Amino acid sequence: MLGREKKPKVRKNRLKKNRAGQRRRWWGHLLLGLKLTVLIALLLGASALFMLGYAAVTHSDYFRTATITVKGNHHLSKSEIISKAGIQRGDNLLALNLRLVRGRLLGHAWIESARVWREIPEAITIEVKEHAALAKIDWERPYLINTQGRIFKPAAPGDPEDLPLVSGIGLDDISLGSDRLSPGMRSVVQVLRLSQRRDSAIAFAEIERLHVDRELGLKLILKKNKSLIKLGFDAYDTKYERFRQLRLQLQGLGDGRDFKVVDLTIPDRVVVRLEAEGSNG
Repeated sequence: MLGREKKPKVRKNRLKKNRAGQRRRWWGHLLLGLKLTVLIALLLGASALFMLGYAAVTHSDYFRTATITVKGNHHLSKSEIISKAGIQRGDNLLALNLRLVRGRLLGHAWIESARVWREIPEAITIEVKEHAALAKIDWERPYLINTQGRIFKPAAPGDPEDLPLVSGIGLDDISLGSDRLSPGMRSVVQVLRLSQRRDSAIAFAEIERLHVDRELGLKLILKKNKSLIKLGFDAYDTKYERFRQLRLQLQGLGDGRDFKVVDLTIPDRVVVRLEAEGSNG
């Protein structure tokens, strides 16, 4: 019996297979390149359209600024604020950089905060909050402090002239930014804010100077007759009320004399030195 005849082995055509795979990869790369080219072209086209549209609206007469409204100003005039903002009627409303405008406004010493917004199609509104000047501080040169006890600008011509002058403040009492106020400056703010109340026993307009003494506390010098009120430290509400009662008693005397010195350093005691008789003429 003859043995089975062995069939010859057929070798696979690896070269043909590799060529087919290369063709598929080449077509894949080509399609990917075409897709990326189309995508980039679409993006460039969209960007160009956007730029053309932006240029059109930022040069359109339809969006010309016709009305500029200013709110919140007290010390500064409307024209000063608009000039500082760097805008004017006729500017294209959409071309204005509001962040830049706000930055310019905050660069003014009197402006504490600012908001700017558009009112399409032709109006822009500026709202500012100005520093409220509380007093002048005598420190190497006069500065203005606000109602938070912070220095916000050097005193200059055109500033309010009826502000009390604060003396006795040292470098370590000066607070910048959000630093905590020193005890002396906190006392200054508390007393002056008390005097700003409508029914205050010592009116704000009466005060010529407030002196800070680190050992003896606060002293008020009034405009009338340079009268002196020694307040000492703390309990200022109680001391103001005692001074109110004292003034009522002096009015009841009926001789026309007023006080020259009042010592309220100790809350439960009042020491008074009256003007000499006939000193008022």
